[in-house]
Amino acid sequence: MVRSLASSAAAAATPPVLVIGAGIFGLSVAYAARRAGARVAVIEAGTVPGCGASGGVVGALTPHTPVRWSPFTAFHFRALLDLAGHIREIEQVSGGLGTGYMQTGRWTPLTTQHRLDAARADAAAAAVVWGNAASLTVLDTLPEAAAGWLAPEAAAYGVQTDTVSARVNPRAYVLSLAAALQNSGVAISCGVGAARVFPDGSVVTTEGTTLRGQHIVIAGGSGAWDMLRPLAPLSWTLDGTGGVKGQAALLALDFPPPPTLIYADGLYVIPHDSGVVGGSGSGSTTVGNGDANGSCSGLVAVGSTSEKEWALPSDTDDKLDQLVARAQTVVPNLSNARIIRRWAGVRPKPPRAHPVAGPVPGTSSVWVAGGGFKIGFGIAHAIADGLVAQMLPDLIEAPLSNPLPKTFSPEVAFAATKEPRPSKTQTDTAIT
Repeated sequence: MVRSLASSAAAAATPPVLVIGAGIFGLSVAYAARRAGARVAVIEAGTVPGCGASGGVVGALTPHTPVRWSPFTAFHFRALLDLAGHIREIEQVSGGLGTGYMQTGRWTPLTTQHRLDAARADAAAAAVVWGNAASLTVLDTLPEAAAGWLAPEAAAYGVQTDTVSARVNPRAYVLSLAAALQNSGVAISCGVGAARVFPDGSVVTTEGTTLRGQHIVIAGGSGAWDMLRPLAPLSWTLDGTGGVKGQAALLALDFPPPPTLIYADGLYVIPHDSGVVGGSGSGSTTVGNGDANGSCSGLVAVGSTSEKEWALPSDTDDKLDQLVARAQTVVPNLSNARIIRRWAGVRPKPPRAHPVAGPVPGTSSVWVAGGGFKIGFGIAHAIADGLVAQMLPDLIEAPLSNPLPKTFSPEVAFAATKEPRPSKTQTDTAIT
């Protein structure tokens, strides 16, 4: 575990940590390092924290399938279980800023016999590897609470449910985390980007100044890979890195949102509180007056597209309109919902299916944390704890209960030879 926030005198004597990027990964690393007692500073190229992919509207927190269980999926599952406690701490340290977090569970409508067979395999695997921590079940018919929220034809073969899935308001979480950092003495300098990172731990900013720190953490979202290229050993391949554009929308309802999040073959429908409207940065467009407070009874986020090619990263288009139309077919209660916000952004795509977190070989002080793609908000806190445990081992009291898998290390993630895909339902990392 990581120590509680150190006193200012103790923090002043510890090595400085400079984090590049104020998205969910960068802020989480900064919080874990400060919580351990290190002096920390954060720079962000955008105008506010969460300007990039972390400023979206969806906020789905769901586990991987338990069928192909591996150290990575086990890490992700444990991170989801631990998130509620982490969120409570952040909200307290921030001074009471809510994050919109709620463990809602999930409905996955089953449209074919093949999907029903896969859901039953998931349920059997979850009973083994999830243990008593959570459950995954298959219902032959729609639950009563799903009336109006799932079209019968969209769930012709039943519904898969789980008890671990949750939701968070991405924008609210980022703002709460930024406030917690500032209340803990961490400066977040927005409008200051990193033009070049050097192996010796120096950073030339977009303003032309040079910053130095004993530990530099690159957490710049999809731009992190370009920062890494000049530092990458010859044995690395950064092919396949970059970003995937996503578009999403926030809809206002005249009645309460569904009691659980819905996932239907790549489509997410996420219930949110009406108290906080998500979405920020250049990719967020308010529709109409965008007033969700007092003008609706609930909010629902619909997302997301996955686009490998695009003209403008922050523009929304007919792909989002088609996604919303599909959501209204699957979820009849959305048929008269009003779109109050449209959002688009580029999410960081890792070289493989795994995030990247660890030291950059050949440098004395450069680290990287990125590639969360669609699961970043569910694992950022655990990634941060694992990275800080490696970066500042003298400040850590005890071994972590959820250490980083070896496949997250840059040496493995960027290696030219890929490791084989895990076989089905390995139980050596089962939750007990």
